[in-house]
Amino acid sequence: MSNEKIISEQMKRRERAERILDAAADLLLRHGYKRITIDDVAKKAEVGKGTIYLHWKTREALFGTLMLREVLVIWQELLSRLRSDPKEVLFHRVMRSIMMIGMSRPLGRALFTRDKELLGKLAEKSFGVGPTQQAFKGEFLSLARNLGLLRSNMNPEKQNYALRATVNGFLIIDQSLTDEQQLTLEEKAEALAETIRRAFEPEKPLPPADLHEAAAAVIKLFEQVYTFSEERLNEQMK
Repeated sequence: MSNEKIISEQMKRRERAERILDAAADLLLRHGYKRITIDDVAKKAEVGKGTIYLHWKTREALFGTLMLREVLVIWQELLSRLRSDPKEVLFHRVMRSIMMIGMSRPLGRALFTRDKELLGKLAEKSFGVGPTQQAFKGEFLSLARNLGLLRSNMNPEKQNYALRATVNGFLIIDQSLTDEQQLTLEEKAEALAETIRRAFEPEKPLPPADLHEAAAAVIKLFEQVYTFSEERLNEQMK
């Protein structure tokens, strides 16, 4: 088989996998994970049931890939924002961007809020490469402290705990609010950013030169995470 034909077959396979994932996403948002079968996805994607099993061995694997694809879209937008303006690397602005991007997307919102009604047992899984997970991993927090993006006079473990509690509280509090108490997504993200800025960031702003250095370092780290995530997705889409 010629290289051109091999490439053509790979492209067709990838396009088919994307179509299946699109169908799975539509069904998930309409009916929830528990109510969807592989037969439902096959019918929606207009492929045979066996075709889906050529890509994924189980229903859980199929929807796991769908969640990973969603995570990558969020990473792309976050990196785009960071590259456009060095000030976006400030920790409160990173978290504001993550909240704005993720919570504005139906699947992203379900992931961030651990929506069990929609995601079923998928809500209990940690995909390990999402922006919210990475934001609280040791490497990024250590980098943020060293770069002056976070206070270095707090115990790292306690700081991590407090940051997690703060962000998670903002993500799930809507469930206990009345309609009259709700804010717009932008208002919520601004409130989160202001809380983080006041509680966890140094009072003295970074000089412009240090800010550019910090932006370059954070972007490099996030690009590595994105590349790793993309490689995982490509493996799952074969």
